[in-house]
Amino acid sequence: MKKRLLIITILLVALPTLTGCWDQRLLKNGRLVFSSSFDLLDDETIRATAIIRDFRNGTPMNTIVQGEGKTIRETRMAMDRKISGAFEPSKNRIFLLGEELAKKDIYKFLDIFYRDPNSSISSKLAVVEGNGEDILSKLNEKNVLISEFIIELLTSAESTTGVPKQNLQTVCTLMFDEGKDFALPLLKMKGGEVILDGTGIFHKHSLSGTLTFKESSLFLIMNNKKAKLARFVSKIEEDKPLNVDNYITYNVTESKSKLKIISDAPDHIQVGIDVAMEVSIVEFPQDKLTDKKKLKKLNDEISKKLTEDAEGMIEKIQLANSDLFGIGRELMAFHPKTWKKVNWDEAYPEITIVPTIKVDIIGHGIIN
Repeated sequence: MKKRLLIITILLVALPTLTGCWDQRLLKNGRLVFSSSFDLLDDETIRATAIIRDFRNGTPMNTIVQGEGKTIRETRMAMDRKISGAFEPSKNRIFLLGEELAKKDIYKFLDIFYRDPNSSISSKLAVVEGNGEDILSKLNEKNVLISEFIIELLTSAESTTGVPKQNLQTVCTLMFDEGKDFALPLLKMKGGEVILDGTGIFHKHSLSGTLTFKESSLFLIMNNKKAKLARFVSKIEEDKPLNVDNYITYNVTESKSKLKIISDAPDHIQVGIDVAMEVSIVEFPQDKLTDKKKLKKLNDEISKKLTEDAEGMIEKIQLANSDLFGIGRELMAFHPKTWKKVNWDEAYPEITIVPTIKVDIIGHGIIN
């Protein structure tokens, strides 16, 4: 009894000193935003498009709202004046950057999200060929759950080594890395449909080029970023009467890539990227995969084709001055004297990058 009285006395003394929640933000008072896009109308004006989740008779619906301003914050203020309730972006899951805006310094536009503690920095980030509002408006016409559609589209591509896995937080780290650039998923409108078309590649903070879906997958494998699944189609013949016989489809089961600085002379930097792949055949109409000579020929043909594709991809990223492989970071860490002597922005497009891909077929399905 005494013990119980002691506990009650302690609680009564302690309760007046406890503070309550003085900064609460009730969800019922806000209009939750689940996806947004930002487009540059001219050098001074930004147009933001937001998708707000509403419910009608228990069914989730999309409500689209737009605002214009000189800054992202001003566009939010404009949208807030158009809706009932408070504009609440803390649940935003995807941000789309229009092409013209992405070609500028994107950090200037993303600054608000890193300063505001209510921002969801785990939100995904993607670039749009054209305007981001076109993507959200098109999906809105179909009355689908827009945010879920885009998130699942990106997540699916990430799991098949199609696009890099990025969000606001990971991109922020890379934007301030002098020795490495980054890439973001690229969406576009094609034939009235929204499709994932590869990646947009960046130099420093600005969009400087693009990679196709296949080039993006190859880059990720060469950068040791293979996901659960990676699949390629290669043309290995030219003269087969039935065109399907000229191609082979295969899954990359295992891969290992190694980047090495072959020459660190400031006026002649040479880099090698060696990749070893183990693949499993999933489609090959010609068959005869139990023949060792046939297998060796296929290994050589696929290796040659992938190496050629890698050379073309590297040419594109150097033309865009996008150091996706982090070669500058390697120089900073292991060749600091060379790094101090070169202007990396000018030197990178001129360095020599030599890819070598070796393929070993270890599986060919259940057909003997």
